[in-house]
Amino acid sequence: MPKAPSIEKLLQNGSAEWNRLRKGGQVPTEHTGATFTQLFSANADLSGLGLVGSEWERCDLSKINFRDTDLSNAYFHGGRLQDCDFRGANLEGATFEKLKLLRCDFTGAKGLDDMEMDDVDMDRVVGLDGEEAPPPPPPPAQGITAFTREQREKALGVQANALLMGEPTAEELPPFKPQDPPGSLFFRGLKRLAMPPLWVLDVPGLRPLVPQRMPPGSSLETLYREAVKTRLENKKPMADPAVVDKAQKALRMGAKDANVAAMYLREVGVLPLFRFATAQVLKGALREEVEVDDLTGSIDPRTTGALLELRLTHEVVEHLQEARRRLAATQLYTALLEAGFSPDNNWDEALESSEAALELAQLATGDNRDALFEGFQVFAALPEEARLRRLAYLAESVTNLELVSRMPEGMEPSWLNGPETRECHEREMTYVQSLKAEDIPSKVAALAKAELGVPEGEVPEESDGDLFIHLRCDVCGKEKLIVQSPDE
Repeated sequence: MPKAPSIEKLLQNGSAEWNRLRKGGQVPTEHTGATFTQLFSANADLSGLGLVGSEWERCDLSKINFRDTDLSNAYFHGGRLQDCDFRGANLEGATFEKLKLLRCDFTGAKGLDDMEMDDVDMDRVVGLDGEEAPPPPPPPAQGITAFTREQREKALGVQANALLMGEPTAEELPPFKPQDPPGSLFFRGLKRLAMPPLWVLDVPGLRPLVPQRMPPGSSLETLYREAVKTRLENKKPMADPAVVDKAQKALRMGAKDANVAAMYLREVGVLPLFRFATAQVLKGALREEVEVDDLTGSIDPRTTGALLELRLTHEVVEHLQEARRRLAATQLYTALLEAGFSPDNNWDEALESSEAALELAQLATGDNRDALFEGFQVFAALPEEARLRRLAYLAESVTNLELVSRMPEGMEPSWLNGPETRECHEREMTYVQSLKAEDIPSKVAALAKAELGVPEGEVPEESDGDLFIHLRCDVCGKEKLIVQSPDE
């Protein structure tokens, strides 16, 4: 019969697995003489165990439940114990040496008179020498996981020796902050780059650090980014008539750069003359990005921004949930990597230590941890700038799509046929309203007679289910009434 794994091995595999086995009664309660070296663990339930003479060498423990545990003659040396519960534990003959105790509770512990403490830094410790608990409850641990300290510090490039020996160091392990908004994660990541890349100008809503110099160019993308840069520098972008004509033409023709054209016109304060003519192109581009099978796949904020600027709401809001799901996964992965966690280590331990992380994981993949893990592997393999770009693009796109979803109904009819039927004075006519057949006599009787030959005061014949689109030219005031049938 194979030998059962030791408590040391089980805890190194993660406290979540240990707690599951403990709850199922699959681990023994006696572990006399157990030795733990450089264990990095959180939320493990060690209550009521026999850990007589156990040794804890340079361990970093957070929210460990030692309640009613027999720790007599145990030896804790180096490392840190944070938010640990020693209430009712037997500490007779135990030694704490060269470590830090932060917000630990020793209330009701036995053998305190026979316990030795040597060079111990205590902060808000309860139950020793009659101290009272501070008014606020201890905050939950953030970012603690059960993989060893060396693994995390190797990933971060932190000097391990100083930390392992409890010596002061100017560079501490960064905390796990999945609760921070995407903009905060993006800003911190941007500061780690040597200089801001040009694509940060595509996400002006995140208020990025602005590139110092722009490369010369005449493309709409370059000119749009220059306009954004000017605005972020608290200056007013000036409209170039030639570029405005170029942007309007891109909208009318439904060109590939129609999204950037719409965003350029917004930056320089010029109203787009064409809206519906480019709807199919913009919606198709958004659909293509959403259909990519990638949990953190990027969504271009210039496309979603153009849909918002042109008020093209039809068949757009349905993609909002997918964008939110991708942003949740990307936000979670970014916070994990920022704190030094990676798919190779027990990163899922960090999820259990943070309510915000669990919420993001639930939104990203529901209860499917395998999909969450696979997505993390793909994301972690990307270059740092590519990861940052995905986070920023998704954050900006979610904001744009949320604003689209708040627009009132009727901003855009479902029909998208033939832009020439909606044009007057070289621009699209303004959409006024959508009407049903029974609305015609009371609202547009004269127009229906002129455009469709419907006698005034009468309802159009055989028009059940038809939609009548009312348009008006902003230049000459000419009006049109176009019929859309359900089978069109």
